[in-house]
Amino acid sequence: MKLLALDTSTTYLSLALSQGDDMLVFHQCVEQKHAERTLPEVSKLLAEAGCTLSSLDGIVFGQGPGSFTGLRIACGIAQGLAYSADLPVIAIPTLDNLAQQAGEGQVLVCFDARMQQVYSALYRTGADWARLSPIRVASPEDIELPQEITILAGDGFDNYPRLLEQARSQLRLSPHSRPHAAAYVQLAASGRYPSVHPRMAELLYVRDKVALTSTEQQQARQR
Repeated sequence: MKLLALDTSTTYLSLALSQGDDMLVFHQCVEQKHAERTLPEVSKLLAEAGCTLSSLDGIVFGQGPGSFTGLRIACGIAQGLAYSADLPVIAIPTLDNLAQQAGEGQVLVCFDARMQQVYSALYRTGADWARLSPIRVASPEDIELPQEITILAGDGFDNYPRLLEQARSQLRLSPHSRPHAAAYVQLAASGRYPSVHPRMAELLYVRDKVALTSTEQQQARQR
C-alpha cells in the first residue's frame, strides 16, 4: 500500500510516506509548531519520493488519545489532504501504535494523560495481535500489572515512576515511548482499521477534560 501517516499527539511531529517496501520518515520534536510544520514537511517527503498525494491509497493519522490540540491538528490535516486528493482516511489509536512498537508479547501500554493520569490498555502483539481491554484513563496508582504481561510501553512509565514499583524484574520496558508514524503504516497494512471517507474521521479523546482546576492541581501536588 502507498500511504501517508501522521501523528501530532505529542511534542513530536511524526510522518511516514510508504511506497511498497520503501518508506521515508520525518520524526522530530517540534514542541507546539505542528500546525506550521506539518504541511511543509509532508511536501518535502512527497517531493523526495517523487510522488503526489493522488497516487497514494490513503491517509493514516493518530486519532488519540493525546494532546487535544495536537489530535485536532492531525485529524484536520488528514481530512484536508484526503479531500484534496479524493482519498480515504484511516484513524488509528495512539496506544495501538505504542503496542505495535513494543514488539511481540503481552503488552501493557501507559501513555501520559497529564493531570496525574495515564491512558492505558492491554495488548497481545504478534501474529494474533489484539487489544485485550478498552483504552481508559486512570491515576497511576490505579493501574494493575496482570501476571501475563511481559512488556511495558509508553511514556507513562517514564513520567510516573510509581507505575514501575509493582513491576516484576523480568518485565521488559519498551524504548519507544511515543507514537511513530512508521508504526501507523504497519498497523494500517494489517487491514484491522477501516478506510473511511474524510468526513467520517473521528478522534478518540477518552476523556473530555483538558486541565485541572487550581484546587485539583494543589491536591495532585500533595499526593
